[in-house]
Amino acid sequence: MIHTRAFTLLLAAIVFAGCARKTDTTLNPPPPEPNPEPHLASDARERVKALGALAQEFADGANQLPGRNNVDDRAAVAQEFALLSQILPMLNGPDMTGDFRQQLGIVSSTRALLSSASEDLAVEPTIDTALRAANRALTSISQRSFIELTDVTKNLETMRVKIEELDGLTGPAHRLVTSQALRASAEAVTQMASALDQRLNDTSNKPADNKPADAKPADPKPQ
Repeated sequence: MIHTRAFTLLLAAIVFAGCARKTDTTLNPPPPEPNPEPHLASDARERVKALGALAQEFADGANQLPGRNNVDDRAAVAQEFALLSQILPMLNGPDMTGDFRQQLGIVSSTRALLSSASEDLAVEPTIDTALRAANRALTSISQRSFIELTDVTKNLETMRVKIEELDGLTGPAHRLVTSQALRASAEAVTQMASALDQRLNDTSNKPADNKPADAKPADPKPQ
């Protein structure tokens, strides 16, 4: 009788522990997988060439917006964010601040959400958040590395104004203003990519100075 009661208590404890573990897992799901580190080509010329191609693709996509309907537009905007998630690290370089990583993560996760979410889900707030993150990331890059390019500053300001117009908009009106914000960002990206290409060419074409740093002028010939 004692053994039977002990066995019953042990079995109940095992079942309870199993339920507790299941409940804990449900209430505290594992954290999402972190975004993979962006891969940047080690060769500067290769990186700038790839950036130029992505910037052109990004601009072409922005010029085709808005889409014919909600489904087409969502797919096209998702592709634009996918391109931005590659372009931003290439413009920024390998040294990324915590703020930049957060902004890049928002852009990347928005691309994934737009590609997989139900068509019934209202995605306007998500798109607005991603556009704001992209604008902050591009603005920080511009202020740090392209401050002399006034056209970049103007385009990013246009992008910011268009993003503010998105508040309260839905449907076709939201899709139209989103396309305008993305076109302004594409102009800025194209200009920054062109500037990097020009800087690289200027460095490559600069004549090498073969004279030793401590070289002295030759002694005049004796008269």
